[in-house]
Amino acid sequence: MKKISMLLVLFLAASFVLFAGGKQESGAAASASQFSGDYAFGGSTTVDPIIQAAIEEWKELYPDVHISYEGVGSSTGIKGIIAGTYSLGAASREPKDGEKAQGVEATHIALDAIAAIVNQSSVSISNISMANLASIYAGDITNWKEVGGPDAPIVVFNRDEASGTYETFEGHVMKKADKEFMASASVTTGNGDMAAKVGSTPYAIGYVGLGFTHEKGVKALTLEGIEPDVKNVYNKSYPVWRYLNVVHIGPLSQAGEVEQAFVDYLLSEDGQDIVEDLDFIRLP
Repeated sequence: MKKISMLLVLFLAASFVLFAGGKQESGAAASASQFSGDYAFGGSTTVDPIIQAAIEEWKELYPDVHISYEGVGSSTGIKGIIAGTYSLGAASREPKDGEKAQGVEATHIALDAIAAIVNQSSVSISNISMANLASIYAGDITNWKEVGGPDAPIVVFNRDEASGTYETFEGHVMKKADKEFMASASVTTGNGDMAAKVGSTPYAIGYVGLGFTHEKGVKALTLEGIEPDVKNVYNKSYPVWRYLNVVHIGPLSQAGEVEQAFVDYLLSEDGQDIVEDLDFIRLP
């Protein structure tokens, strides 16, 4: 992390020189050394680890800048930037038409796969079909033996409806199978909560972003025999992938000096190293 911090200093120093020579001399880069104040960001729990790691880097360079981030879910984060609660949001899905109509725009900062995970010690299968996964979440398949596993009831964990992960899974898995989520699944509050509960509950199944597949007690399944990994997301053979975004009102250039500089950092080589270090997928 010290290496990243040093690289961050060099990156921002280079950015300062670049912008100082341009027409935006009085803008974000020209005033970078004077950044200060309190900033509230919020949104996706999937993107949370990336934002938090970037915030830690900024604390060393800009001790007078205090950024907080609330992992409240993509939909709540977008509502927050519309209401002015947050000056920058994060979402693990694309803005909807109604949100775009209110000025919400997205900037891609990473790629991600959504993996089906099971309790490692009690569920023996390593692969599942898209059709069977949808049937489990619809409540049509209720015992592991129906998909080649042990004779035991399936314990299903789902996400709350404010979650971008929920909406991506619904769009890529449930709607493509013309099925709806069953109402009786236990609801978790974030990717970390989902992984913890699946890892500690015998015969459980859930789904998380790629950065949470190595949590204690869980095992990621292949879908249709395809691993949820970087190669298969880049070549689009893995069926459930998405962009991770920061979201803002209007163009990013209008989001504010600190917000613009923060996103520039996430898109820099150092920011993309953070993405990769956290087991998400850097932009190609």
